[in-house]
Amino acid sequence: MDQYVTLSVIIFIALASLWEFLAGRNSNGKKSKEDWGMAVVASVSLSAVQRPALVFATAWLGRLIVPQFEGGLAWLQEAYFWPVLLAYILIEELLHGGAHWFSHARRMSSKPMLYLQQLFKIGHRPHHFSGTNDGKGEISVTQTFVEHWLFWFIMPNFWFQFICLYLGLTEIFLFGTAFKGLWAAHNHVNWNYDLYFLNHRWAWVRNTMFALCHILTFPTQHHHHHARGKNSAKNMCNLLSLYDWLLFGTLAIETRRPSQYGWKQSAKEEHNIWYRYFAIDMKKLG
Repeated sequence: MDQYVTLSVIIFIALASLWEFLAGRNSNGKKSKEDWGMAVVASVSLSAVQRPALVFATAWLGRLIVPQFEGGLAWLQEAYFWPVLLAYILIEELLHGGAHWFSHARRMSSKPMLYLQQLFKIGHRPHHFSGTNDGKGEISVTQTFVEHWLFWFIMPNFWFQFICLYLGLTEIFLFGTAFKGLWAAHNHVNWNYDLYFLNHRWAWVRNTMFALCHILTFPTQHHHHHARGKNSAKNMCNLLSLYDWLLFGTLAIETRRPSQYGWKQSAKEEHNIWYRYFAIDMKKLG
């Protein structure tokens, strides 16, 4: 079942990546060889290692601690599919957005929390690299699942997904995770269709799109999160900007593309994909 979720997102990313290539969105330094390398390494590892490991770990822990709950909520999706699906999406997005916010937040004052936060920061940092330090890099759909290997194991929303699967919410997991994955991928494609509506000559179109941007996250909003500037700690949610607006205070709605994408790669080693993907520099955890 999990393979269908992964396959649907992979097909979308492959088609969007082909469009980016044919449209010239990867040329002239917009995407580096390290970007391509990280996309391959992270995607293969996620499909072949992290997700299977999380499925196994969740099932093993469940059968060890609460075996009586395995499949115990299957009846719930049969009786209340749409309300449960909505609840699944709301909770999963809240967990993801909260952990993402934690990865970008200011340094925690508590030593244990600071240690944990730095692990999240190290885990998430590779996701914000675009191109090289020349400032020509841009966002690309293949960046959707580019993270440090550690990130997938510490993100609470992934554990939540597979706990729901263990509890028997199979169809909820399938539809909810596929929808969220596809929306997140669509927000990383190098397009900005939402700007057409935000800058439309008719005021009611502009106002409607502006209102929708308070509920759902659209590509340009997420692109500004990937920018090198004031908005790089804004728009934390991949799907529901409602949380950015009402909970995190991180909503940013712009009417033009970012002027510069990607974080500066400060260390020489960060130009190496294996360092980006595997290294945990304990000196950064002080």
